Amino acid sequence: VVDAIISHGCFLRECKIQHSIVGERSRLDYGVELQDTVMMGADYYQTESEIASLLAEGKVPIGIGRNTKIKNCIIDKNAKIGKDVIIANKDGVQEADRSEDGFYIRSGITI
Repeated sequence: VVDAIISHGCFLRECKIQHSIVGERSRLDYGVELQDTVMMGADYYQTESEIASLLAEGKVPIGIGRNTKIKNCIIDKNAKIGKDVIIANKDGVQEADRSEDGFYIRSGITI
């Protein structure tokens, strides 16, 4: 954790967080990397058995899955981001409306 704010009740598992804010009750699995990101957190916790059940069904629990890399992003409350995902504006797009894909880009920041 470098130059970051981590709120109460977060579950962080061997992850890297730089210049970011992690909201309360956030769950970041092994290998997650956040850089220049604001994660709003969650309204409630999911139990380990609920998480295991969702994963067994091929669904995604609240939080960020293993080995996911996120840069320059705002992550809404109760967001579900799977494993091995990369969210980064590598092309430097300044404005985009991709609501059908679940995101927008405003002033170069992925939302």
